[in-house]
Amino acid sequence: MIRYAATFASLAMLAACATAVDGTDGGEVIDRSGSGDCPAAQFQLLVGQMRGEIDTSTLPVPYRIYGRDDAVTMDYRPDRMNIVIGDNGRVERVSCG
Repeated sequence: MIRYAATFASLAMLAACATAVDGTDGGEVIDRSGSGDCPAAQFQLLVGQMRGEIDTSTLPVPYRIYGRDDAVTMDYRPDRMNIVIGDNGRVERVSCG
């Protein structure tokens, strides 16, 4: 019985430390875009910038930044902005989904 309790406690601690890769902390999602729509058209100026130059504090939540060959979920979220990084480390595309 103690072994199960220790295992459960360990898993609970790991879950508490988890963070999402889409720019959220896994808790309540705050929509900074105002309308609930994906504002990718407003962020096309990011195309061509280096990944390190992106100020994530100005991005609407939810968003995700990933490379072309990175594994990402295939779920479609019309309110999520995707920033795709090319092989050269620069933003290649900004889109919704």
